[in-house]
Amino acid sequence: MHREILSRCGLLTALCVLLACGDSSPLRSADRDGAIAPTAPLDAGVLIDANIPREGGSKPVWSSSDAASGPSSACVNLQCQQLACENGATTSVSGTVYDPAGKNPLYNVAVFVPNTKPQPFTNGASCDRCDTLYTGSPIAATLTDAAGRFKLDNVPVGADIPLVIQIGKWRRQLSVASVAECRDNPQPDRTLRLPKNRMEGDIPKIAISTGGADTLECLLRRVGLDATEYGPGATSEARVHIYKGEHGDDDPEAPNTAPPGPASAAALWDRSEHLMAYDLLLLSCEGDETTNMNQQALHDYASAGGRVFASHFHYSWFNTGPYGDENLAKWTRGSNGIDDISSTIVTTLPNGQPFAKGQALAAWLANVGALENGKLPIEDAKHNADVGADHTPSQPWIVADQDAEAPGATQYFSFNTPTDALVNTADTVGMYCGRVVFSDLHVGAASNDDKGRPVPTGCSNGALSPQEAALEFMLFDLSSCIIPDEVPPEPPPVIPVI
Repeated sequence: MHREILSRCGLLTALCVLLACGDSSPLRSADRDGAIAPTAPLDAGVLIDANIPREGGSKPVWSSSDAASGPSSACVNLQCQQLACENGATTSVSGTVYDPAGKNPLYNVAVFVPNTKPQPFTNGASCDRCDTLYTGSPIAATLTDAAGRFKLDNVPVGADIPLVIQIGKWRRQLSVASVAECRDNPQPDRTLRLPKNRMEGDIPKIAISTGGADTLECLLRRVGLDATEYGPGATSEARVHIYKGEHGDDDPEAPNTAPPGPASAAALWDRSEHLMAYDLLLLSCEGDETTNMNQQALHDYASAGGRVFASHFHYSWFNTGPYGDENLAKWTRGSNGIDDISSTIVTTLPNGQPFAKGQALAAWLANVGALENGKLPIEDAKHNADVGADHTPSQPWIVADQDAEAPGATQYFSFNTPTDALVNTADTVGMYCGRVVFSDLHVGAASNDDKGRPVPTGCSNGALSPQEAALEFMLFDLSSCIIPDEVPPEPPPVIPVI
């Protein structure tokens, strides 16, 4: 089993800060430029004598260090506000993290307290280890569970304690107004969510190719992203760039923005450098086999760290060309509709061992009410991919039930890229860099979107359909840092307590 080697972040030289304790209260947003909220104590303050007794019997954690070295050599910044509690108690912050809409809780979101200011992200495909995404020298960190809940232990005590919620390049920086020592400090429900726009926080740079048969572009609106974050092509300052795909003979024109964005075949997937500018690529089904493809460009993009979600007829990227030689699945061409089905969530790996993320998906879908009798209903399902144990790069996530027209037909599967990576290396050379998810269904089939109106005004404001809920989970998983399927997610590494 491979586990990524996590490097410890370096410490900054600074004075220790210790603020008074108080009751917990709602969070405050950070500055637009990504800085911690103005009153967060990240720079300097007043040294506190480690031998002065504190209410509740707690003491600064650095007080147990060698007295000759002094407090200033034992802790820096918010480390100096981490207190050792008696009787096994801890100072904690707890809550639930939601999607940008504040509706669905999210799994595998990192929640941490930074000891320094987190660094800005760079846009575009890059081969990064997990620990490089979590900047700011975390001193307390955890992950949300399948219900979106977390409990963050060993939190610094005081006022305006910074708190970061992050999955991949989705990030929001907040501050807890007051953290009281040696007890839990629960945050009000639905106050912790990912950003809706650039003013609230960081959002990946996303390219979406539209299509006449699906409305994948509308998923982000229903997840909660503001309409102002949509724009035409690469020149837009918005975070979601729309490119116009094609349409099948029986399908309407592919949706576009007003003013219109460029054609996907001419300005998005024509060259690898166009794709490389994006963190995430979403490909909506065009109603017929995708043509005018530069298959090598997409292969290069994913191998360099790009993330790709492809719907139905976009199997054309994978059944031939560079990916056609990589044994991803058994492919069957054509529309191959198998109508409305029930499907099963895959919770094991091909070797029979537990698939942690699959188990989380099953629990998460149940939590958000997307299952019927333990099954995921799918409208307009297709049968173009069958992933078996011999398709070693790929991991199925959702398959058609045994009573479907095509029992076991793979509805969602993923693979990490490059598929021949040597993932037991500690270096970035030879490790997994990117990820691809293939969905053999029309995501927007149950959504009542209007393809005749400009993007995103034609998107329905309704709740996520069950199959869209599954896509929401897959979308944020696709955004997260890359780990082998055999490895359960781990929280960001933290600076050891002094």
